[in-house]
Amino acid sequence: MNKVLLKQLIRAVCFIAVLTILLFAVSVMLEPKDNTNESGVTHTVLYGFLSEPKNTIDIAVIGNSDAGNGFSPLELWNKYGYTSYVCAEGWQTVPQGYSMLKKLYNCQKPRIVILETDGFFGSYNPIKAAAYITEPTRGGLMSIINYHNRWKTAKPEELFKKPRYTYHCFSKGQWLNNDVKGYTGGEYMKKCKEKEKLTTTARLALDFFVKRCRENGAELLLTELPQSTWSYKKHNAVKAYADKNRIPFLDLNINRESFSFDWKTDTRDGGVHLNNRGAKKATLFLGEYLKNNYSIPDHRQDKNFKRWNDDFTEYSKSAET
Repeated sequence: MNKVLLKQLIRAVCFIAVLTILLFAVSVMLEPKDNTNESGVTHTVLYGFLSEPKNTIDIAVIGNSDAGNGFSPLELWNKYGYTSYVCAEGWQTVPQGYSMLKKLYNCQKPRIVILETDGFFGSYNPIKAAAYITEPTRGGLMSIINYHNRWKTAKPEELFKKPRYTYHCFSKGQWLNNDVKGYTGGEYMKKCKEKEKLTTTARLALDFFVKRCRENGAELLLTELPQSTWSYKKHNAVKAYADKNRIPFLDLNINRESFSFDWKTDTRDGGVHLNNRGAKKATLFLGEYLKNNYSIPDHRQDKNFKRWNDDFTEYSKSAET
């Protein structure tokens, strides 16, 4: 390589390195330093786990809106004394879930991670997926994309402020909804041998997700909550991945009668999402599975978790289950 080319290469490498450092610095400065609406966070319920006392969440639930609507941490608390939080986003993909898992490990060390599997399927943007998978726990390309408008409203002193999270989510991430609109279609879980295809991007992100859980000593449980758009082909695809990677998979769409699930009363929108009634049934069924298969502490008599009782009282007023 001649000297001219070498100089050009060195300049290019230096430019990329400086640009990367600048982008990271800007992204960290623009990130909200609190988890409130006022600080710039639009999904306060999602990020409520940031203000939970450090390392007090034993079960983390990650997934799309199925998880947000269908899992009830306060019902799990009331029956079993388990502490859990739902980190759910609408249309969440596995790469987004992996990014959420990394953020969760900044402040919590869950014993069990439950990954809702509906987000395994669908179209993936490889560039966005790569950004979610590779982004650091603070800063990164996605932070600039999500918070690039904050320069208009952020005060100069905020940019260098150390994060302090104050928003408390009494529902622990659950999206409460009491609407009732039954599912009137036929049986959607028709047994077959065919498998839905998992994209290479989804599979790669899943591999990263599994690896991160194991590195942090968490047991991973794959779960699919009742949803009429689910299918046996999707079930078979997840089961094949789970078996290959020695991960338990619990599909609540099979044998729904075992926990008295009723599509007439337990969905809010015709079978796509559960309402509070359906979430309670699904969660307590899951809770019994967790009790019988894992060692999880019951914190109900621990005075350090008194606020969970207060949260259950507030939840009961809203859930009306």
